Amino acid sequence: MTTPWKPSKSVAYLIAVLTVWPPIYFCLFLSFIAFSFAAINNHPGGSPRMDLFMYIVPLHLLTMFLMFALTAVYVVHAFRSDEVAPDRRVLWVIILFFGNMMAFPIYWWLYMRPSRPIAAAEPNPVSPDFEALTA
Repeated sequence: MTTPWKPSKSVAYLIAVLTVWPPIYFCLFLSFIAFSFAAINNHPGGSPRMDLFMYIVPLHLLTMFLMFALTAVYVVHAFRSDEVAPDRRVLWVIILFFGNMMAFPIYWWLYMRPSRPIAAAEPNPVSPDFEALTA
């Protein structure tokens, strides 16, 4: 059995800041592509200035590496955290892989946020009152 991983407050907030970057970059990248296509249409016979493209490629690669690293961090946390219910760990890993940058903030808010309330034990899906009625 491995020990549970509870990131410190500063590490949790660093992960949050890094988690916010991919959606921001996604919007910036789409804007860059849209403006590039608009510039191509506005420059008949000549090519638009592509000076920014040499900055976009390294930024794009850095963001992709960051997303791989964040995926690893969140998957490791899902399996090593005692706050994620054991029957939900595999589900969360699937959500983190396929939902990626949209699932990261949700997972962080639910399980990694330092100011989150302490998780109570999962309630029994069949309440005692219901059992009394059916007995």
